[in-house]
Amino acid sequence: MSTDLDESLVRDLAQPLVAEFSPAEQDELFAVLSEAHFADPQAYAREDARAAPLTFGLPEMTVLLTPVMLAAMDEAVRYVVAKAFAKGAKVTAAAIRRLFGRVPAPAPAADPGLTLTSEQWSELRQIVERVARNGGVPANQAGLIADAVVGQGRLGRDAS
Repeated sequence: MSTDLDESLVRDLAQPLVAEFSPAEQDELFAVLSEAHFADPQAYAREDARAAPLTFGLPEMTVLLTPVMLAAMDEAVRYVVAKAFAKGAKVTAAAIRRLFGRVPAPAPAADPGLTLTSEQWSELRQIVERVARNGGVPANQAGLIADAVVGQGRLGRDAS
């Protein structure tokens, strides 16, 4: 995988989380917010961006979760890729989808698959929680989002 992450991979991993945590942001809204996110991936964390036209209501009360979920999954994938490269493992989008339970088929027999240790899952949880908090998500909800991301991977199925 290149350093420029596959946007479709990040969308595929984030979409079930958006469906679980913010069902109103599914379908067309998810597509629009995804495009906006990938046009400026750091915007989710800037306070001025949270007060921009893609948000509504009082900033402290309403946070659109799609950009936060996309940013969190982007960081999660980068973390997994870095850990895999450190082990000398080949990383593919399919392997990452398998790791996060988005592809039900097991890894081919010759490929032991992409795995993380318990400590690495814990570190990944902290990364996702930090990204969510940076995006304006309240602490309790950021923790739930981080739990869902890790659960999606550790349980090998959709979080929804």
